Amino acid sequence: MNTNTILRASFVALVGLAAACGPKAQSGVAKCTDPKKCGGDVPEPPCLPGEPGCKSTGGGETKVTVDARKDFEAAVSYYSDVDAKGWDDGSCKASAEKFAAVAREHKFVEAQYMVGRSFHNCNMLGEAETAYQAALQIKSDHSASISNLGELYYQSGKRDGAKKYWEAAVKADPKIVAARANLAMLLLEDLRVTKDGDAWKKLEAEARDHLSSVLAVNNDHLKAYVLYGLVYMEGREKNKNRLDLAKLLLDEGTKRLKEGQKFAPLEHAFGLYYLYKNNLTKAMAHFQAAVEVDADFAEAHQNVALINLGYRKYDVAKEHFQDVLKLTENKHYDALVGLGIAQRGLNDLDSAEASYNSAKAVDAKRGEASFNLGVLYKDFRASNAADNKAALEAFKKAREFFKEASSKTLAEADMQEAKDNITDCDKSIKVYEEAMKSSQAAAAGGT
Repeated sequence: MNTNTILRASFVALVGLAAACGPKAQSGVAKCTDPKKCGGDVPEPPCLPGEPGCKSTGGGETKVTVDARKDFEAAVSYYSDVDAKGWDDGSCKASAEKFAAVAREHKFVEAQYMVGRSFHNCNMLGEAETAYQAALQIKSDHSASISNLGELYYQSGKRDGAKKYWEAAVKADPKIVAARANLAMLLLEDLRVTKDGDAWKKLEAEARDHLSSVLAVNNDHLKAYVLYGLVYMEGREKNKNRLDLAKLLLDEGTKRLKEGQKFAPLEHAFGLYYLYKNNLTKAMAHFQAAVEVDADFAEAHQNVALINLGYRKYDVAKEHFQDVLKLTENKHYDALVGLGIAQRGLNDLDSAEASYNSAKAVDAKRGEASFNLGVLYKDFRASNAADNKAALEAFKKAREFFKEASSKTLAEADMQEAKDNITDCDKSIKVYEEAMKSSQAAAAGGT
């Protein structure tokens, strides 16, 4: 019997690097709850000068005067001072206003872009979107504004829309590293779910091309080293040498850290590397380090929780699963199932059942929650039943949950285990039904 079936789904690999290190969104762009349906609700990226049918010549930015440059540099000085100390809502708004004043006075696109960048630092996504779009009204092929619009759309769950903007940014400026790194991130996401061998090779080649271009422009780009390492970790089952290449890239990233600096995505990637090398001690150390660097790093919390779950440290696992759920608005399927397993291990069966049901509400197509509900009733509710009738009902419910699980998406090993559990439940149901009939017959004979 596998009571920790969630572990079969393995650990959370790092995705979402576009927003992995920033605070949570505060306001503005509507959150997309179904990424598969998102992207069409964002404005189309601007057409670029020279494209077929594009009438834009790039925009109407005026000549940058000495006064404009002086005013802009004063705003940059304020920005730099705050950036060194740390941002809050007040400083983000103050910085945005300083750059907005420059943009109004001089029609200077870089100043208008920095209005958006200032808001973006506090994840005021609506204000940032308005500012970046205004920058494109000044200069339609301003690649940094196009790229950053992609980032905020991605942060809002609008993956397809983000992709369109990042592709447009690369067309506007083939050397823009942020957009290329983010496109590589999307390709990595696709790589993980692609089964077709030829398609997989094509995706990998595209991701590597983007990352090589990033490093050709900026050889100290930490995010590119992390993504490159993660790309090489894929396909490790067929070629173990890929893990060695991944380690080399992560080590190169480490060399680029400043003295005393820690980069949470890099720590997390090392955690995955050691996990794949079956060194749970080192994996845990790196996942924990990622959490310490960035308390809002949901993937790292999830992996810390999963390892603790495997160690049966249910109280610690519960805490980290709850952290994940706080960061994901209680909509992280695996965290809900994991929380249920931790609660079950702590003998809080009612809370465990509630967590599994919450997971089912998040994704009705997956079977892990139903499987664990079956385990809950078969191995816990039935054994704690007050009498034969209650035990019988528990086994019947367990059987239904295992049937439900086997009709949904489930790992092959868990699918077989669900079927085996159905057989076990049928046997137990038969035993209890016969026992109850015997008891009823005996009671009737004694009257």
